[in-house]
Amino acid sequence: MSKSTTVRAMMDPKKKEKVNNILGRLGLNHSEAINIYYSLIEEYKGLPFPLTLPDSGSETETTTELRPEVLKHLKRSVRKNHRLGELLAQ
Repeated sequence: MSKSTTVRAMMDPKKKEKVNNILGRLGLNHSEAINIYYSLIEEYKGLPFPLTLPDSGSETETTTELRPEVLKHLKRSVRKNHRLGELLAQ
């Protein structure tokens, strides 16, 4: 599929730099990360995680609980990306 559309977003420069460092360590750039996110939205037909406020005191549990499920779908969604597939297989 041809990639010819641009997505723009405004964000805090510090957040962008932090995320850029994380993505770099994963071997990804911003475009690849956004494409993965959009693939997950397409697959789920919505956000790939519940958009809710956690009960007080359970935020950590909720975050930890969601990760395996999101990771499972992420792995399935990005099989065609060889570099990311190798990373996720570790």
